[in-house]
Amino acid sequence: MTVPRADAGRDGIASDGRRAVVVIGAAVLLALSIASVAGTAVAIDQVAILSPEPMTVNATPGETITIDLSLWSQGGHGGEGVSAVTVIAQYHPDYLEVTDIERGPWLEGEKAEVHTATAIANEQGTTVIEQRREPVAGGTAGSGTIATLTVTVTADAPAGTTTISFAESTVDLTGDYMSALVDESATIAIAGGNESLESYNHTDPDDLALEFDETDATNDSSDDGADAGGVPTPGFTAGLALVAVSVAAGALWIGRTSLR
Repeated sequence: MTVPRADAGRDGIASDGRRAVVVIGAAVLLALSIASVAGTAVAIDQVAILSPEPMTVNATPGETITIDLSLWSQGGHGGEGVSAVTVIAQYHPDYLEVTDIERGPWLEGEKAEVHTATAIANEQGTTVIEQRREPVAGGTAGSGTIATLTVTVTADAPAGTTTISFAESTVDLTGDYMSALVDESATIAIAGGNESLESYNHTDPDDLALEFDETDATNDSSDDGADAGGVPTPGFTAGLALVAVSVAAGALWIGRTSLR
């Protein structure tokens, strides 16, 4: 069964409609999860949440900023954990350039290393970081930092708002199903502008000839990592999962509204 995903919107769009899509999408995912808790493949704990921090950044042309991406996931039904995460950032190349992307400790575990590959294609407004856990074992679950973006506003960027979208990102589980993803864009307010800048028509990431740089497998065992082993946090029941996803989706909406 195909699970719909809340698309966080495209570059230059920061509207109530987009926030509504995020919240409604989360509600749809919850409804599907509740309906299929008993014996089907899509369970409440198969919803992952990817969110930037800060969600809105004020910057000037030529300024460099950093954005942390946090991931929340309780894995999948039957104790499945997350085995791999691909974060895809899309942005307008006339306004923003990614100068670096680093992985966070989210996938790490006591007996697992993380293999990482990154590709920065600023001319196409796309940056990708692929992370996979080896050995996969039970996978990972919990919350923590999955990646950190370093972004520079171009020197000739006009005043206004533009976005970095993570809607094409994916979360793979140790089982046969992918996790549904609720995501939100980061908004960059340039030179105090509050009008949305022109959007950019991105090429599908799968159609780009990206050149990946691979790094050696590492395990920093940071405290910021998620819970290892793919076992849901003790006491995290389906009911609490409902509350967590609902609150997270609502927080995205409220946070966006308060910053307008």
